[in-house]
Amino acid sequence: MTAKRIFILLALFSAMGCGTLTSPSPAIEDAPKHLPLEPLRALATEIERAVAAGNREVEIADREGLIINTPQMKQAIRTRATRIEVLNQFRDTGHAWERRDGLIWIIRSQAYKKSGTRRDFERNALIVLSENRDRWTLYQDLVKINRLPLGSVSTLQRVFAEVRNEFLNTGQKYEAESGEVVVKD
Repeated sequence: MTAKRIFILLALFSAMGCGTLTSPSPAIEDAPKHLPLEPLRALATEIERAVAAGNREVEIADREGLIINTPQMKQAIRTRATRIEVLNQFRDTGHAWERRDGLIWIIRSQAYKKSGTRRDFERNALIVLSENRDRWTLYQDLVKINRLPLGSVSTLQRVFAEVRNEFLNTGQKYEAESGEVVVKD
């Protein structure tokens, strides 16, 4: 490696703010030591019920120490509710599944590759990417705004995934606790 490349790498590392690694943010230091699971499950149920119903103007109230009423979270819920019909149509094809990590994925099987055109695949990818972006907004903002421990994201993902599976239509796929893809009865 040349001296010029080493210099560029060192400049990049220093520009990334390595100093912040040694001093934790106040949000992490002041974060609660536990995640309120029951209020979180109730919140996830209310959000997923509104999304499943296509309710774009839902008012989700803050509760038991969980703040939800931020512009970003409201917009994420609104856009998810707007897209639910198209998302359900795609999930109904059997080429998408809800994962335990709280995200939706495309099953890129041979059957999927034969099921449509390039335009269809691009549309499906856009639907999934947009949905996952809005879900991430919810997960990350819940952690940030409520000053939850950073490790709470995976718990949020699992809770929302479990609740979301309750609102799936019959025949839609999701990932069971065992890791298997199952079809909702």
